[in-house]
Amino acid sequence: MAALLPPRKNPTPTKIHRQNLSPLDTLTHMGFSKPRAEKALAATGHRGVQLASDWLLAHVNDPTIDNSNPRDYILYLCPVGDLQQQLSLFWQKSKYKVGWNGAHNSFPHITLSSSFKCSDADVLELMQNVTQVSSAYHEEMSTTRLHLERYMSPNFFGLFVEKDQEAILKRLTQDLCKEIRKSGLKADPIIKSFHLTLAYQFPKEHFSLLEELAQDIAPLAPCSWELRLYSYDSRAAGCDVYKVLFAHVPREQDEMELLIGDFIFITQEEWSKTTDGWVVGISWLTGSSGYLPTNYVERTAETNAWTLHSVVPFNRNLGLETSEMSKPAPAPVCDNNSINNLGSDASLERLVEAQECDSRSAPDLEVESLYAKVVRHSRESPPGHGSELEFDRERDREDETVSSSTPTRPPGPRQLFITRHGERVDFTFGPWIPYSFDKEGRYQRKDLNMPSSVPSRRDGPEGFSRDCPLTVVGGLQARMVGEAMRDAGTAIHHVFCSPSLRCVQTCHGILSGLGIADKLKINIEPGLFEWLAWYQDEMPSWMTAQELISAGYNVEPSYKPYISSEELHDTVQETCGQFFIRNFFITQCALQATEDAGGNVLLVGHAATLDTCSRQLVGGEPRQVNELMSIVRKVPYCSVAMLEEVVEEDELLSGRGSPTPSSRMGGAGRSSPGCVSSMSLMSRSTLASTSLGSMARTPAPPPPRTWRIAQPPFPPMTHTSVNTFDWKLLLDKE
Repeated sequence: MAALLPPRKNPTPTKIHRQNLSPLDTLTHMGFSKPRAEKALAATGHRGVQLASDWLLAHVNDPTIDNSNPRDYILYLCPVGDLQQQLSLFWQKSKYKVGWNGAHNSFPHITLSSSFKCSDADVLELMQNVTQVSSAYHEEMSTTRLHLERYMSPNFFGLFVEKDQEAILKRLTQDLCKEIRKSGLKADPIIKSFHLTLAYQFPKEHFSLLEELAQDIAPLAPCSWELRLYSYDSRAAGCDVYKVLFAHVPREQDEMELLIGDFIFITQEEWSKTTDGWVVGISWLTGSSGYLPTNYVERTAETNAWTLHSVVPFNRNLGLETSEMSKPAPAPVCDNNSINNLGSDASLERLVEAQECDSRSAPDLEVESLYAKVVRHSRESPPGHGSELEFDRERDREDETVSSSTPTRPPGPRQLFITRHGERVDFTFGPWIPYSFDKEGRYQRKDLNMPSSVPSRRDGPEGFSRDCPLTVVGGLQARMVGEAMRDAGTAIHHVFCSPSLRCVQTCHGILSGLGIADKLKINIEPGLFEWLAWYQDEMPSWMTAQELISAGYNVEPSYKPYISSEELHDTVQETCGQFFIRNFFITQCALQATEDAGGNVLLVGHAATLDTCSRQLVGGEPRQVNELMSIVRKVPYCSVAMLEEVVEEDELLSGRGSPTPSSRMGGAGRSSPGCVSSMSLMSRSTLASTSLGSMARTPAPPPPRTWRIAQPPFPPMTHTSVNTFDWKLLLDKE
């Protein structure tokens, strides 16, 4: 007889298997609140955890993310097949040959219901009800061929369902709305004049051209139909939708960051009242709001910013089982797997590409969707940005006045130099503060490799514990790098530096070696600081710009950082991926802000900076922690990485360059390229209370070109560590 097992007092808790968790449960287990998780799932059409989490991360600065305002929903019946292709072709031709009209705000469809609101928590039930009711009509709708009749008037073109065939559509929409209303939702059926709109809200002089184009549509062309459930953000009501064609990094506090492929909601009133080419809009991608240049966006269909929730095909060749109809049907051209397994791992790109699959509007919109897939490729200048600049090739470089905003653009491709700071005191001597300062806080040099003096700072000697200076060798290393740059003929025109004292001193040494320390000012950028995960217990207290100036460093006091030190201090946790994104963001800002002036850029930071500032600029993805650490260990003091801008040969010969920005406020241009980071974009309510809308603004330059890592024009530096010499070892032992 087998022995009985004694009961365990502390059994191992039962593991929750991921495959048994719903997407909502998974998101809440990830730490997102239930309302936010439900909002994200609704906004992304319940297409899985990955897309929903991407949405949540993208909307971290959305001022309305915790609002309970539900989305608006609507039911459409959409053609598929030859008729749909003919309608899409008509859409394209009428748009580009005749001009925009109201029909271009959508794709070919028959409206089955009024718009209605549904809480985020009830969306899944709504989707199930729609597919359940539709399944009962699958056989009848699949075998019924809807006959359409062409109708034209001076202000409307359309295809109407014949009267004797309206009955089936009436029953379908009535049963759908009846089931939806059982859940307390106010959905009203459309029960008359079922039609596909071809054109409306067009000038009378366009009638003949539209009539001619409409003759190519065969109303009896073969097609099947799909019932689709869409939703849209309530903030889009009353707004036109514009697609972003050019990236833009904010230069002022109230500007919006633009990402190619995003959609922007802008009211007609806002667009019509602009006098300087800048308008206030709301980003579909992030929910943030701000000013943006009008020549960086293009009008597009409102439905491009809609979310597709359910697709029910009425196809006579496709037999759908009832069990399959109990869940949201994927769109035939874009299923859930294709959304969740997009080629790019970047969250924002995944959202953009997934939305473009969802819209499924027309082939002309598929052409537009290519913009999101060429984020890393250059594009021609927008209207008003294509003038050729003449370069003064005969100027004397030695007598040239160098500044943070060089007035004349230097010729040739730009170069970006990224360097690590020099040898630091604390890594060389260990706990050096206790024996290097007396009780009164006076510094005493204890080794020839220690600095002869240290700068005064408001927090005294303890301030150096997390913000140490360079050793004498560290300063020598920095000067040697600058001298090597000078001997190789390398010029530096703009400098951005981490706020760490060792980095500022390294930057000063490099500029001294170049012979321009008193000419070129240093822009202190906290966003270039190293990974915050190494400072979880306490962040450094950096020296102020005035303290650094008093210590003899040529710091730009008026520079406004892209990411402030306060924002870094307020960051609770930072993942390795977020660290890459932060440094890449600063790199993009620095390059775009100096694009007008041209010239080479120097970034002075830490060991990881060489990779985190260059990796994504050349098209790579952020590394995992172990990969980054293996690189950091191979980056000695004052290592230099160089990136070179890829410029086509014909552009070099023609001297084409980026435009010089016109001045704002009567010619008072900025002396530094700083701005406020994307971490703190202003909400629309804040913007509404400001008077900045009347200020003249200058659109940012076109997107930067491609960059590549190249070999620096000077050799690297190698040195070895040594032990401290003790003179006592020469004495005879007693």
